[in-house]
Amino acid sequence: MALASSTACLPPPASAAAAAGGRGSGVAVAPHAHGLQRCSSSISGPPLQQQRGPRQQRRAAAAAAGRPVAVAAPSALLTTPADRFGQDDWDAFLSGYRSCYHERSYWIDDSMIEGTIPPELEGTLLRNGPGLFEVGGKKIPQPFDGDGLLAIFAFKGGRAFFANRYIRTEGFVKEQQAQRLLYRGAFSVGNPTGGLFYNPFDLSVKGIANTGVVRWGGKLLALYERDLPYEVSAPALRTLGQTVGVPSEAPYFGAHYRVTQAADGSRRLVAFNAAERGADSRINVFEYDEQMRLLHRTEVDLPNAAFGFFHDFLATPTHYIFLESPMSLDLWKMATEYMLGKACIAECIKWDAPNRQTKIHLIPRPGTGGSQGEAGRREFVAPQPFFSFHHANAFETADGKVMLDTVANLDGVDFSANFETGPAYYDDNVGRGTLTRLVIDTKTGAVSQHRLMDRACEFPCVAPAVVGRPHTHMYMVGSRFPGADAWGAPQAVVKASLAPEAGASQPCSTAAVATDVYFPGRRAFAQEPIFVPRPGGTAEDDGWVMTLVYDAEEQRTRLAILDARNLAAGPVASIRLPHALPFGLHGSWTSDYLGPALGQEWAPTEYDIRQGVTKDTA
Repeated sequence: MALASSTACLPPPASAAAAAGGRGSGVAVAPHAHGLQRCSSSISGPPLQQQRGPRQQRRAAAAAAGRPVAVAAPSALLTTPADRFGQDDWDAFLSGYRSCYHERSYWIDDSMIEGTIPPELEGTLLRNGPGLFEVGGKKIPQPFDGDGLLAIFAFKGGRAFFANRYIRTEGFVKEQQAQRLLYRGAFSVGNPTGGLFYNPFDLSVKGIANTGVVRWGGKLLALYERDLPYEVSAPALRTLGQTVGVPSEAPYFGAHYRVTQAADGSRRLVAFNAAERGADSRINVFEYDEQMRLLHRTEVDLPNAAFGFFHDFLATPTHYIFLESPMSLDLWKMATEYMLGKACIAECIKWDAPNRQTKIHLIPRPGTGGSQGEAGRREFVAPQPFFSFHHANAFETADGKVMLDTVANLDGVDFSANFETGPAYYDDNVGRGTLTRLVIDTKTGAVSQHRLMDRACEFPCVAPAVVGRPHTHMYMVGSRFPGADAWGAPQAVVKASLAPEAGASQPCSTAAVATDVYFPGRRAFAQEPIFVPRPGGTAEDDGWVMTLVYDAEEQRTRLAILDARNLAAGPVASIRLPHALPFGLHGSWTSDYLGPALGQEWAPTEYDIRQGVTKDTA
């Protein structure tokens, strides 16, 4: 779903320069990502009619031609305000994008807990996302340009510890000390400092470490699409610096990764970066062992794919899989708006179907036999074009098929909307995510495409044990509307279950999918779910699903711990923080306990960053 998808990842393409010269209840029924994904010249900018994007242009053209205009059609399902995503809902949603100025650490008090934290739950939930939406009183043009705010929930012996702190990137420290914007962001319009001079050929952006987070090789790493990771200590969350490099021309680590299991039972961290090379996109994939030692690097150029938007990828035991979205550079908009400081570079990347297609690239993993790298790459085409931010999982069958589950934006994506768009954002399906299965027959080249769920969704995941292997269950955030005729911001957590063979040897459609839904409340908004396996569990769904929920009524955030086998029953435990956390982007779970020792004294801390920020020292 667009109004929830991660676009902090949107790269300012290097090749563009050349081209330009209430309490909830569960419901059992048979969601993209979490925030505004579109950019604008300012959060409180000119009226919408002065900054029309593709969505508004389509409506205006239709109205002028006398054709019907797509709106939230009145129907028996939409007869009361409770049955559509209205202005009150929109206002409640946007209230989750308030700057967080306070860095805190404390033990969770019993008074903050509803239910019982499972005593066998041990490890740490890691969350990352933008936390600051202004610098020196000047608003940041797009929320996903906000500086990275890391948060942890550490569990052991039935107790929980919380901490949040900003990653001390170079840009964050310098801007806080200057109390003004100094750097461009991926969604910056014109000169972010407010000065008259504007260099449109400078496509460098501020590293903000705000998108992903992983614990690997004893390191806690905050990730951003166009930068190297920042290592952070635990439990104090002090920034230790950029301690992990990559052996590629592009000095990026990427925000998404996959953890796979090798044949010998060891685990691998598989990461990647993507960078433009003229009209092509160069992909580098890195595999690390459990001590963070680099095992393999694979480099492949994808032809004519510079704007294919490679934010996420998939890995099976034998292949890396990249989906190329049908996007292109809008040269007219770049020349008439971007060059004049009236649009960000993201707005110049446009949905270009049917002129372009959605392509699936299969790249052999090292050591799997046959041709490797560039020579072994195979390309397939999806029957219906779509844009995708995030993928759930992929696996291969014995008869040569690749089963791939992703969230498909079938009507494309539009990066031009802003905070003022209002609930009209949901009047049509641009940016709406649909859970979709692709079945790729690698022997014949045929690809079939199957809609798995009508409910709009985003941020899918599977249990760690089935990454790259056949899976039955997926977890994601979704709209509160179950059908295809309405949608809204992500509010629910959804479990979708289907036979692994669906689409290959069994029928595959929405009728083949069973769903289980947790709905936290009309004015509550769920974030990316994280599956946590139960120690000693053997079933794929034996564990918990954790999701942060922002309650707009209370303006507080709570962590809901759900039984993955019965989401509709509601949380087995909720941790109700005495404050709010801004909507995050991505998170992960580590079985490492990263809180203070249970017997260690830890006085609660709270620091207001408006008192001043300095670089962390060892």
